[in-house]
Amino acid sequence: MFTDMVGYSALSQRDDKLALELLEEHRQLLREIFPRFNGTEIKTIGDAFLIEFQSALEAAQCAIEIQRTLAKRNHDVTAERRIELKIGIHIGDVVHRGGDVYGDGVNIASRIEQLAGAGGICVSMDVERQIRNALETRFEKLAPTELKNISVPMDLFRIVLPWEQGAKADGGVKFGPVALTRLAMAYAWLGENDAAIERLAYLAKIPSGPDYGQLKFDPAWAALRGDARFVKIVDRLQPLSGRR
Repeated sequence: MFTDMVGYSALSQRDDKLALELLEEHRQLLREIFPRFNGTEIKTIGDAFLIEFQSALEAAQCAIEIQRTLAKRNHDVTAERRIELKIGIHIGDVVHRGGDVYGDGVNIASRIEQLAGAGGICVSMDVERQIRNALETRFEKLAPTELKNISVPMDLFRIVLPWEQGAKADGGVKFGPVALTRLAMAYAWLGENDAAIERLAYLAKIPSGPDYGQLKFDPAWAALRGDARFVKIVDRLQPLSGRR
């Protein structure tokens, strides 16, 4: 997996101090996430990371969590302080030598990352085949693409992230996060636990959904406290510093 900060070089020319500050913050955030998905940091290349995983699924799950974390962070900062990444994932043979890795797998992943777009994740067909039935997300196929220094055109896919899809409730009507939270709260109050949990499960995946503290301590959710599904959603939102 390759990651790369969007706009870092341009920001460095405008405000080198801010660029370095955001670079270090980005490295700290990502290094907290990699181990949770058994990712091994191979190296950094300026504002980029090269990470190795034991499986394509863990790589994809890690990439989604990275983009979710950054999207949530960026929701509350000015445009100048946003941290946006492009991420590319590929499966292939690599050679380990001197603490580094080499091979077509590495080269292709680096080329794929360039096509991901800000806040996006791009994967090869080999990756998509392995993870398409294991992730609760969908994939958009890109046009066949010729990658630099890669002889054969490749079929690539973009992972459509949960917060890009738009939440739909009864009757196909779209709701924003605030309205959907209130709807879930109303279902909980009415004793419609399944409907409340369904909407909370979606909200837990998007950056602007309710946070750990709101679900844990707000008495509005009291009716769901004994539901194992609700407990699981709350535990998943718990900050890393509070976990044991």
